[in-house]
Amino acid sequence: MAYFTVPGRRQERNTIEYDAELVEVLLSSAKAGQWQNVWRILGEPEMPLRDRLFNVMPENRRWGILHQAVYWNNKEIMQKLLRYQACDKDILAKQCTSECGRTDRMNAEQIAQAYGYTGMSEILSAHTNSVTSQQAPTFQSVDNYTQGEGLGLITVSLAAYKKTFHPTAIDPDKSVITVLGDIFNDINRSDCRWKEVRDKVCDAVFVVCEENYKNIKKSKSRNEFFKAIINTYTMEENYMYTYLNMAFRRQRETSYIPTGNDLSLGPYAVMYQMLLLFWPELQRERRTTYRKMLLTKADCDQYVNGKRFVWQSIVSSSTEMRNAIPFPTCGPEGEQSVIFTIDNRANSKWQPRNIEKYAMYMEHERTYPAGAKFQVTGRSVKGSDTHVSLKLLQN
Repeated sequence: MAYFTVPGRRQERNTIEYDAELVEVLLSSAKAGQWQNVWRILGEPEMPLRDRLFNVMPENRRWGILHQAVYWNNKEIMQKLLRYQACDKDILAKQCTSECGRTDRMNAEQIAQAYGYTGMSEILSAHTNSVTSQQAPTFQSVDNYTQGEGLGLITVSLAAYKKTFHPTAIDPDKSVITVLGDIFNDINRSDCRWKEVRDKVCDAVFVVCEENYKNIKKSKSRNEFFKAIINTYTMEENYMYTYLNMAFRRQRETSYIPTGNDLSLGPYAVMYQMLLLFWPELQRERRTTYRKMLLTKADCDQYVNGKRFVWQSIVSSSTEMRNAIPFPTCGPEGEQSVIFTIDNRANSKWQPRNIEKYAMYMEHERTYPAGAKFQVTGRSVKGSDTHVSLKLLQN
């Protein structure tokens, strides 16, 4: 089983096929109680190998490995799993019926209680969940940045849902963005593929928000499905933009540790990124756009004149300054108000897309795909706001 060896050389390749094999073995081994296979993939708590896969619940599974440890009622296994920094003890099950009854959106502790496993429940209750408190700054330097590693949420989600998104073998020499383009073309050529994708996106999104699940599930055509993906993002009362962008901003070149909720949003993230890049209905914007965020001082201080960076998340902006002021912060929180003025004239596939036709509110919204690169061209302070001028970089 040579694929257990983690590649050491970083390069612009994708690891989707490799990760898909590992995910299948990881979850099937946990279900069968074959924990030595699990440790071979994850490594040891003090020397983890594959943090990004720890909380994965792939398309053919209803529970994650933590839920499976509860099923086996093995305290030693549970205690070892909880020692991994990546372990999200609050990971929620998908819609499911087990021997203990319905386990929809139940975490491991609740499932332990349903089975009557008091010892397991007590272990989980006493554990402090650290993975959800990870810092997620907005600034990510372009130095040594690669799409395959930088867009970790997309890569892991494609691996976990590979049969749905890309049933055939994926060339590891293709970039993640090229793979997304292949998937988009395939969905558009088929009359039924979009339904398969819709159902899997909904199955995963249900874990985070039932209203978002319903909004997407009611789609009766491919075009309605595409529209619902965008509309759901702009439904402020359901906080999809907050959840999704926090999930994207947790991506890192090294030590990427997605939470259970992050990965539940993964299939939706794949679809939205794909539409922003390839759906011709979304026109590119070349004019100046504006964006307001509330950042920590440390994050704000990174935006220095001349610096080049990547915005890891999908980023919304407006063509009108007045709409940028009250615009949702989409997750970042801090004491410093920052207004970004962005020059979008560069010939780039990352130019923001016009989504206002499908948005819930009319805010002249223009949205950047995750992974857009910028350079700081100016910085000043006016009253309580820091003003930062940016230019979008070419591909």
